[in-house]
Amino acid sequence: MSTSKPLYLQIYEDLHTSIRNQSYAPGDLLPSEKTICEQYSASRPTVAKAIKMLCDAKLVHRRAGFGTQVLTPDLSGLSAGLLVPEIADVEIFRPIVDSIIDTAPSFELQIAQPYELNRPQDRKAMALSQAEQFIKKKVNGVFFAPLENIVDSEAFNLGIVERFTEKGIQVVLLDRDIHPWPQQAPFDMICIGNIEAGFTMANHLLENGCKQLAFVSPENPAMTVGHRIIGSREALIQNGFSARSLLSVVYDHEDPGKAAAKLIDSKVDGIVCANDAVAAVILRALLDLGAKIPEQIKVCGFDDVKYASLLSVPLTSYRQPCQVMGRLAVETMVNRIKHPERPPHHIALHGTLVVRQSSTPKL
Repeated sequence: MSTSKPLYLQIYEDLHTSIRNQSYAPGDLLPSEKTICEQYSASRPTVAKAIKMLCDAKLVHRRAGFGTQVLTPDLSGLSAGLLVPEIADVEIFRPIVDSIIDTAPSFELQIAQPYELNRPQDRKAMALSQAEQFIKKKVNGVFFAPLENIVDSEAFNLGIVERFTEKGIQVVLLDRDIHPWPQQAPFDMICIGNIEAGFTMANHLLENGCKQLAFVSPENPAMTVGHRIIGSREALIQNGFSARSLLSVVYDHEDPGKAAAKLIDSKVDGIVCANDAVAAVILRALLDLGAKIPEQIKVCGFDDVKYASLLSVPLTSYRQPCQVMGRLAVETMVNRIKHPERPPHHIALHGTLVVRQSSTPKL
C-alpha cells in the first residue's frame, strides 16, 4: 500500500476507480464503512472523508440506515460502449476488454457495458440489441469487434457502424476490419499484424527443418485467419518453396481425427493452426493416431491462451499483446472523440513468438 498520499485519498481513488470501471454498478451499495475500515486499517473519520468526496463528485449517495449507493454516471463527460459480441467465444477479447476498463479512468472515459454481455443468445440479435442500447445512452464512441463466421458478415457489420455514424458516435474497431483484405474500413482499428503473425509461425517451422507445411482451419475461416494463411505462404516463398505447397486442411470439431489422418497421410511435418483452440484438438488427435510431436510433426497456433502451456505437449504459439491493445484502444478512442476530423489510423501491433515443445524437442 502506497504511503505517498493520505489514506483517505487512496481510499477515495480506489473506490472511484471501482465505480468508473463498473466493479460497482449504478444502484449497487458500497461496502459498509466498517468493512472499508477493516480493509484499509483506517479510522471511521478517514473513511467518512473519502465517502464524502465521492458524494461531492456525485458518484454516490448516502442515506442514513440504508447505505452508500452508486449513482448513474454523469454522461456529461466522455463515454464509450463495449460492443464485443464474441467475448465469450474468443479468449483474447476478455483481456483486451479488461485492459480497456482498467485504462479508461486515466483518460476520464466512462465505459458503458451492455446488459446482455454474458447472456447466451444469437450473436447478431445480441449485437443489434447492444448497439441500440449505446445509441439510447448517447455514448460518444463504441469499441466494436465485428462479428465473423455469420451470413453476410460484411454487410451486417457495416449496418451497425452506419447506425453509429448517423448518430455521431465514433467507432474504434478491435482485432479485425469489416472489409476483406486488402480493403480497409474508414475507422480507427487496433489489432495485431496477422499477415506478419502467419509469416512468423510458418518461418519458425521452416527454420526448424520442416519441408511440408499445412495450415489447419475451420470451414469458412475468419478474416484474421485468412491473413495468417497469406503470411504463411509468404514465408514459404521467402524460403525457396512454392506458395502452393501450403496444404490447406479443413478442421471439423466433431471429427478432428479425419483432419489428423489427412495430415499424416500427406507427409506433413509442420502445422500452422488457425488458433490455439484448433491446435489443441489437432495435437491431441495426432497423438492418438501415433504421431510423434515434435520429432515427426511440429505444431503451432496463435493467441497463447491460458492452457497452451498445459497441453500434453506444450504448444508453441503467437502471443497477442492484449493489455497494450486495450490501452491503445482507449487512447485512440479519446483522440477520435476529441478530433473527429482526423484521418483514421490502423494500428497493427507486433506479437511474440512463444516457443514450446510442440515445435522443438525438449532440451
